Amino acid sequence: MMNTIKTLLATTFAATITLAAAPAMAADYLPVGPQTNVALSTVTGGGWSLCYSASMGSAIGNSAAAAISNCTGDRLMLAGRVTGSDTLLALAQAPRADVLFDTGAANNGVFHLANGTNWFNADNWSWGFVGAGQSLTKYQCGIGPANGSMCIHTVNGAGGYSINGMYTSTGYDKLVFQFVSGAVPEPATWGMMILGFGVVGAAMRRRAKVSRVAFAI
Repeated sequence: MMNTIKTLLATTFAATITLAAAPAMAADYLPVGPQTNVALSTVTGGGWSLCYSASMGSAIGNSAAAAISNCTGDRLMLAGRVTGSDTLLALAQAPRADVLFDTGAANNGVFHLANGTNWFNADNWSWGFVGAGQSLTKYQCGIGPANGSMCIHTVNGAGGYSINGMYTSTGYDKLVFQFVSGAVPEPATWGMMILGFGVVGAAMRRRAKVSRVAFAI
């Protein structure tokens, strides 16, 4: 009986870990390289939480890191969309340190490659991304690739500037998400876990009853 209980415990524990992990693994959205025309629900349902949102027309200030200080996650995603749209026109994600890596406040041709994306960032200059192997002229937001790129001025009083090569300051939003991961198991998963522990509990109660009877004899 003891061996049976041990086997049940081991099996239930393994099943619990597997079932608890499966929904989270299925939900994580971790794209490599810039993406275009992605449903907002894909991002928010994939382990990401919105932590910064503003019109492209509003100035972010002279420091991206300071502007998004509420975004404390280890991974960040920068995205742009038509105001109020459920579709993100462009996005890219990487570890926080890479997204905010200082590439210098100059048209220096310097980019920081991370997760299939060329990132650039500097106070009093610009912040954004282009695809790996691509570049742009960094004139405090530059001229370069259209699809899969984004650039924001990090200059006091300056709004804008581009999403997928569309140079505008009105009618569009800049968004930042942080990765929170660890999706909560679905109700069906919890039910299976509870059932497993119930089986083990019943077996242990049965063993205790048998032991008492044997002792009485």
